[in-house]
Amino acid sequence: MQILDSIRRIEYVTVIGTREISILRANPYSDFFDPLRAAWLQSKKGNYDEACWLVFLATHFGKSKKTGWKLCQDIYGGLGSKVWTWDLVSQDIEQFIEWYEKAYVIMCNDSIERQYGNHRKYETLKPNSKRAPHRVIESYVKWIGGSRSHEIRFSEPECIAGTKLSSEALFDVLYSSMKSVVSFGRTAKFDYLTMLAKVNLLDIDPKDLYLSGATGPLSGSKLVLFNDKKHNISINNLNNELYKLSQVIPAHKLKMQILEDALCNWQKSPSKYKYFGG
Repeated sequence: MQILDSIRRIEYVTVIGTREISILRANPYSDFFDPLRAAWLQSKKGNYDEACWLVFLATHFGKSKKTGWKLCQDIYGGLGSKVWTWDLVSQDIEQFIEWYEKAYVIMCNDSIERQYGNHRKYETLKPNSKRAPHRVIESYVKWIGGSRSHEIRFSEPECIAGTKLSSEALFDVLYSSMKSVVSFGRTAKFDYLTMLAKVNLLDIDPKDLYLSGATGPLSGSKLVLFNDKKHNISINNLNNELYKLSQVIPAHKLKMQILEDALCNWQKSPSKYKYFGG
């Protein structure tokens, strides 16, 4: 059942792209704002960079169970002053940094609750932190590079290799390269890249769960394979076994993410099925 739940969760983002999406979903001044649906809208309009940018913002700020997309919405919408589009931020990151330092004071005093999503719950809004939002965004702009083009950045691995890479190989190269993005650890990098795939912005698919440093997925993997959360199998061998297991999942792509999601939830209640929203 956890596998089926995970398939529905993972495929949901792709499914919403097949439906009609209101333009209000892309408006950060609307209560209906949704950065993932906005990414779909921008992609369909041919605004590739803006679509990728929205996926990044959605990944970094996340959706809080309590306050929804409010934090992402207010940063993207400049607290009502201006929309921080990719063109605007990437052209003048210093302007964004200056704005954010002032915006932080406003957010601390306007009595409006804003929270990071569950996967980002240890992040901070404090501007003097090395993990502050403007530092994260600044590092992301640098990661994309001087061209300011996501398409060019994503094509660089194949240019360097001199050949077309498989979707798995391209995922791995991009994942490794994202170590320069501040505060983006295993989960954030995995979530961002798989979300690009789900919004059909990039043909990539992980063959690895990158379990070094993981908690839930790592213990869940050992438990399902060996009935022992502390089994001493190496990470590489464990990943190989998980890849074999993932191939029986009835999905067209992102089988490893489906497996990771299912394992992470299953290990919380292995003896009795329990639904986990997401």
